[in-house]
Amino acid sequence: MEKRIYHHKDLKNELIEKGIELVSESGLNQLSLRKVAQACNVSHAAPYSHFKNKEELFEAMQLFITEQFSNMLEEVIAVYKDQPNFLLEFGKAYIRFFMEKPQYFTFLFQHGKNILINLDIRDGNEKNYKPFVIYKEQILNMLAHSDMSLDQKEDWMIALFGYIHGLASLATMENVHYTMGWENKLEDLISIFTVDF
Repeated sequence: MEKRIYHHKDLKNELIEKGIELVSESGLNQLSLRKVAQACNVSHAAPYSHFKNKEELFEAMQLFITEQFSNMLEEVIAVYKDQPNFLLEFGKAYIRFFMEKPQYFTFLFQHGKNILINLDIRDGNEKNYKPFVIYKEQILNMLAHSDMSLDQKEDWMIALFGYIHGLASLATMENVHYTMGWENKLEDLISIFTVDF
């Protein structure tokens, strides 16, 4: 069998991606450097050039997804901020990110460690999950000039997050069937949640 040749950077990312798939499919207890190496068709010793142990690999896997997710949301903000369709495009991007990589959703929200999503808008963001902080800041900016009370803004922020996150969850579940197709209906579904500020 011909062995794949990796540059160091390629191997590290491949180990991370295979680790995410393994945990998403079989659970965190099945994660090991040996199994990830086998999935990447490299020697059992190869992962140790990048990770000391499976805990370090797990942290890298979580950071890998979080950075991609955060960067994608920030790119959407840069393009659509202050435009009438911002909320629609932000919601579509959130859901599509996980539709393209459903194993990321499973990994983060079923197996992720130290991911805190604090829904209280009165609390700071120091320990809050970065993608949620990005979302929270954008929603509060949108609501800044509305007549809503602080409690109403928090309710609206939570309800919208639950709706978008819930659609992402449904769209990534293998046992959920939707005849219309998520990609075809995302815009219609998100447009239901519109408000004049």
